Amino acid sequence: MYLKYEDIRRASVEITSRCNAACPQCPRTDNQILPSAELTMEDIERIFPPDFCSQLDLVYMCGNYGDAMTSNTTIPAIEYWHRMGIPEIDLYTNGSGRNPDWWRTLAKAMTGEKDRVTFSIDGLADTNSIYRQNTNWDRIMQSVNAFIQAGGKAVWHYLIFEHNQHQVEAARTLAEKLGFIEFVPKATSRFVAQELFTKLSETQTLQQSENSQVATQVEAKSDRKNQPEIANVPVTQDLEPAAVQLQQKAEESLRQGNLSGAIALCQQALKIQPNLAAACKTLGNAFQSTGRMQAAADCYGKALQIQPNFAEVYANVGSLYAQQQQYPQAISYYRKAIELKPDFAGAYRNLGKVLAQLGETDRAKNAWYRAVAIEMSQAPVSTQSVPSKSASEEVQPPSLEQYQNPQADEFLKAVESYGGINNYYRNVEISCQTQANREIFISFEAELWPCCWVSHTKYAVYNDNYRPQMLALIEKYGKGFNCLRTKSVKDILESDWFREDLTASFSSSKRLDVCAHECGKCFNSTGSQYI
Repeated sequence: MYLKYEDIRRASVEITSRCNAACPQCPRTDNQILPSAELTMEDIERIFPPDFCSQLDLVYMCGNYGDAMTSNTTIPAIEYWHRMGIPEIDLYTNGSGRNPDWWRTLAKAMTGEKDRVTFSIDGLADTNSIYRQNTNWDRIMQSVNAFIQAGGKAVWHYLIFEHNQHQVEAARTLAEKLGFIEFVPKATSRFVAQELFTKLSETQTLQQSENSQVATQVEAKSDRKNQPEIANVPVTQDLEPAAVQLQQKAEESLRQGNLSGAIALCQQALKIQPNLAAACKTLGNAFQSTGRMQAAADCYGKALQIQPNFAEVYANVGSLYAQQQQYPQAISYYRKAIELKPDFAGAYRNLGKVLAQLGETDRAKNAWYRAVAIEMSQAPVSTQSVPSKSASEEVQPPSLEQYQNPQADEFLKAVESYGGINNYYRNVEISCQTQANREIFISFEAELWPCCWVSHTKYAVYNDNYRPQMLALIEKYGKGFNCLRTKSVKDILESDWFREDLTASFSSSKRLDVCAHECGKCFNSTGSQYI
């Protein structure tokens, strides 16, 4: 069992998904699937009844995606928790928001002897906003001064990068001058994770490529009248340049909405080169746009006769079926397109639309997620003549050895010793940190999770495994299985996943990758940051 209800001593609460900053390595930045949501006081009082509060030693607000500073629930929640007898409340923030009166009110609400507000400030006036983008140094200083002068106890956390490593000691001196009770430099593990996920993505891409090369062609079966016939015919290799140029002009006409022009240009190209599959595809697109479905199907069928592995054409046939609400056939063709071209964002997006029509919400979200992840990875590089330095280029790991993550090299060596990232995730021994701390996590959607790491995978668009594993988990146990708006903490802890399956997964190959990454005994990404 993960934890018995009566054994819980700590609760981590992400009170909101909102944040004013746009940190380059934060999973919320440019996250198009992250909802805007937060807990209400009704949620807080339901989740934390007096008897539960009486056993807690600590509640802290350190969000995956949101900054508690942005929520109107934060101060009333802190006041409620203290009235219920919880002795310690901690809050993490970038500090660049609210007016001084709000910070003074927060200080007065944090009456516990151990209460703390941790300000995440990664540099000084000229460097903090390089990572903490959209924050304002003067406003942060106003917040800090208002909070400390009103009696609040403040801690300064300082992530060390190449651009701010020279200011660590100056920041320490400033922290002492301002009245912070502690200054904590952190050797960030962010670059370790970045290298890990890059390698994972490369491995998966290689595997997908190998699988597609050996996969056998599976045709979708249907009695639909205009389903294209597919057969292999020789492809003429020596394509006439004039035909290719006409097809390219046809594509441009199609993009401009000149359908008749696109049709005429494709027909000219096919007179010159009858076996030009791209022209058949473009002609099919034009016919489909004019509503001539059978003519479009015929063109797509001919394109696949010429070029049987033409992924875009399979996707177009899927769209024909989708327009006729023949969703199973559409799904078959979209999946064939993805099999042939694993990075086909448009096919994933259209597959998501069809799955949504069938009510398969989680699978639809997974398909949309894949589309977004692929599109983000394929974003074009700026071609300005004098390009400005991007945030990702500016944010680099520190070069000074004393500020580098002490476990980074050991972690990568451990991965290599297991024979790769996937083997590491499947086999490394897991020692759950939050279970040992007798801790639970409550998300901004009022869902109960063992920790913030597991919770955040629901919207982790940067990783190809985390979110699909989370969606599969939700599908298995049922949407809302951990919803604190309909169930109590005690009831959820007695559900199958918390009672048996979660901890059983720690010693099996079916564990969540995020559990292996964060709590594998070879590497503690959080604990290794503190120096």
